[in-house]
Amino acid sequence: MKSLLYFLCGLLLLTACKRNRDEAMEIPPSVTSFWPNSGKAGTIVTIHGTGFDRKNSEADFNGTAAAVVSVNDTIMTVLAPAGGSSGKLSVKTGDKTLEAGTYTYQDLSMRGVNPLNGPAGTNVVIIGEGFSSMNAPAKVMINGKEATITSVNDTTLIAAVPVSAGSGTIRVVVDGKEVTGPAFLFQDISKIKPLKGGKGTHVTITGEGFNTVSAGNAVAFNGKVGTVISATATQLVVATPDDVATGPLSVTINGQKTVGPVFTVIPPPVLNTIAPLSGPAGRDVTITGANFSSLAEENNVTFNGVAGVVKQAGEKELIVTIPAGAGTGNMKVWVNGQETGGPQFREQNLGVVSLSPDNGLAGTTITVSGIGFSSNPAENIVTFNGVTANVVSATATTLAVIAPVNVTTGTVNVKVSSLDAIGPVFKRAGVVTLAGGPGTGMFTNATGLTGDRNGNLYFLQGLQVKKISPDGTVSDYAGGAVGGHVDGPLADALFQNPRTITADIYDNLYVLDGTGQRYYVRKITPAGQVSTVLNIIDNLSGALAVDNNGVIYVSKMYQGVYKSETNGSLTKFSTFPHSVPDKMAVDALGKLYYAGGDYYNPYIVVVPTSGQNSYHCGSLFDLGFVDGDGAAARLGSPLCTTLDPTTGNIFFVDNMNMCIRYVTPSGTVKTVTGAAGTFESFKSGYKDGTLNEALFKSMNGIHVDRSGNIYVLDQQNNAVRKIFLK
Repeated sequence: MKSLLYFLCGLLLLTACKRNRDEAMEIPPSVTSFWPNSGKAGTIVTIHGTGFDRKNSEADFNGTAAAVVSVNDTIMTVLAPAGGSSGKLSVKTGDKTLEAGTYTYQDLSMRGVNPLNGPAGTNVVIIGEGFSSMNAPAKVMINGKEATITSVNDTTLIAAVPVSAGSGTIRVVVDGKEVTGPAFLFQDISKIKPLKGGKGTHVTITGEGFNTVSAGNAVAFNGKVGTVISATATQLVVATPDDVATGPLSVTINGQKTVGPVFTVIPPPVLNTIAPLSGPAGRDVTITGANFSSLAEENNVTFNGVAGVVKQAGEKELIVTIPAGAGTGNMKVWVNGQETGGPQFREQNLGVVSLSPDNGLAGTTITVSGIGFSSNPAENIVTFNGVTANVVSATATTLAVIAPVNVTTGTVNVKVSSLDAIGPVFKRAGVVTLAGGPGTGMFTNATGLTGDRNGNLYFLQGLQVKKISPDGTVSDYAGGAVGGHVDGPLADALFQNPRTITADIYDNLYVLDGTGQRYYVRKITPAGQVSTVLNIIDNLSGALAVDNNGVIYVSKMYQGVYKSETNGSLTKFSTFPHSVPDKMAVDALGKLYYAGGDYYNPYIVVVPTSGQNSYHCGSLFDLGFVDGDGAAARLGSPLCTTLDPTTGNIFFVDNMNMCIRYVTPSGTVKTVTGAAGTFESFKSGYKDGTLNEALFKSMNGIHVDRSGNIYVLDQQNNAVRKIFLK
């Protein structure tokens, strides 16, 4: 008996719970819209709403009952009744009566619209009746804005969605009559963020008309499909695909595509330097490199997994505050979802921020800046790539240190008591005089400079080719005291007017020789044999280059660059009518580079094997002293280009700016040394030392050896200077 009572009580409780749940789920009936709002008897009218009773729903048109075709919870389809009249459309569902709005009996009606979504310019096809008029053309309004009708007859209208239409009802007006149809969902992309990234970048798309179900939006990056992570009517978050490509982003909904801004694919961030690599929480760390975002929020930096605060952001530099609790561990940098791992960072009260200068040779005094140093010089142990240096003076934030005798390129580390800090890289770099110098007269009227694989240099002086051995010893190599055109062994060979010299990859030397309308290219083999390999009857300007296949390039006065053929003839190679004055460079791909040569031609030209030359860097009209990319760079009077075989960069001298510079294959110009690091034009003189201290005067020859060392013929200083970069 007791068990039966428990069962009955449970049954009553379950029934009550079910009744309460059903009551809670019951949705009150309502009408939100209907269309069309006019037509003849028999017109299909679709009523949208909520809570319709599937078994007990009816409608009447101004009191005349209508036939109900179908009903579900949100849509009721009815036929405008015969004998009905214009007036209120009412809906009765269950025990509720609702007024939907006014229905007008007339010839103008709308039966279908396709598509019901799309961007500006979408052609919307409207099917109905009464669209023709003898009085005035029909009008189509979308969300109150007039659309452009591209086609019309009595039963069909085609209209283009206007710009910035927005979402709203479609309305057709003919001869003062109008019919309202369904709502059109206007699609638009107002912005995407970020505009740059790579695979896996999360891109936020802002706009309108998106499907609130993620799967209802197809997003592509230049045709490559992304993954929609979240969706609202005004915003999508999308992960780029692994094969993402640069190009316009698009969103497709129900087959209608909306095209947005271009998404640009860039590589992951590149980290060049991070300083300091240790320090206390709250201090700033400077990260230099490439492919950062100029928007701080698009860069994320972690210290051993703890996020730092990006205070300042540029495409090549980030300044980040060290977070509390960083401890010791590797740094990581994310830019728009792309990750690059960094070095180990240590949270402590000792750190090295910078070196000044950051390059030099043995004996250079370097100021080490940082935090946590001891004011007692002896308590600071400083090493250059593992070699201990002499600390001359010290404060809590600076150390004056002398670069040791056997200094090499590497990090500068500081140890104080039990703490040690890794600092930036110090480069064994600087300028020394290899031969000659002011007052020696050794290089008076000398010109040109090239070298072989054994470290020997060659230049022209008077009627001779001269040689500089690796230890700086200068000697006569070919030619004599009198002029002439004599081939043969070095001891017998004579030259008339040698003016340009270069070398190929096999250590053959080539000399442009001759005067007036008769010029020759003379070849000197490593075995010491001189021969004439090209005979030219024309007025040349002095340019000379030889590629890896032995093809010779020369420049004719005001006619451009020509190249040699196997039969000894010349064919035009560059279409620019330049008179190139000096040595040109050819890279491994056969691209030719040459300098304009004076204040009126402050640029470097590149000519690919196709001969379609272009300005590689500098400006056709503006000279100056600015490093930078392509046309943004400013040159003074560039002269004598040469290839760095270790990097592919093209080095040249810039005499107005009294410096040595180079341009990368992509067109970025950088200054190596000269003008005492001031970027002041005409700042000349004679000084060896660090890259930022060195001074030059009127250079007219340059060569880069296979170790990346640079040699410059500094004629007015009567010297050949050597520049160490490693």
